[in-house]
Amino acid sequence: MPDHSLAGPVVGDVIHLIAELIENATVFSPPHTAVTVRGELAAHGFAIEVEDRGLGLSEEELTDLNERLANPPEFDLADSDRLGLFVVARLAARHDIRVTLRGSPYGGTTAIVLIPGELVSERTSSEEESDAPQEHDPEPARRMRVVTSD
Repeated sequence: MPDHSLAGPVVGDVIHLIAELIENATVFSPPHTAVTVRGELAAHGFAIEVEDRGLGLSEEELTDLNERLANPPEFDLADSDRLGLFVVARLAARHDIRVTLRGSPYGGTTAIVLIPGELVSERTSSEEESDAPQEHDPEPARRMRVVTSD
């Protein structure tokens, strides 16, 4: 996404959310299968897909999990095997991010994350210039003192 960026306050939560989804995809997939992560601008924001080629989920499980993602329940220690999705649901709710699970054509599961457009912005030319390599001053603003031990 070279010409777009996330709003600063959401970056950490989005990284955590995506990491949880990738972890779930890798943990619940056979080791020899691939997990694919892709993203692109969408009409209402930025969409990220995490797709695994594992065993997949039944329609009932998908319906139940999508309901939990849309309306996160209170934490229940008895349901700790779904802790990752609980964290995803809470992080998504914090920023009005939509997370939906669906079956993958490869037999696994695809998690779709839609980050709202108001959290994605086009980078300005000044931001692009600040990412460019800066020329170093020949003399540092503050001298460093090297201390060695005997």
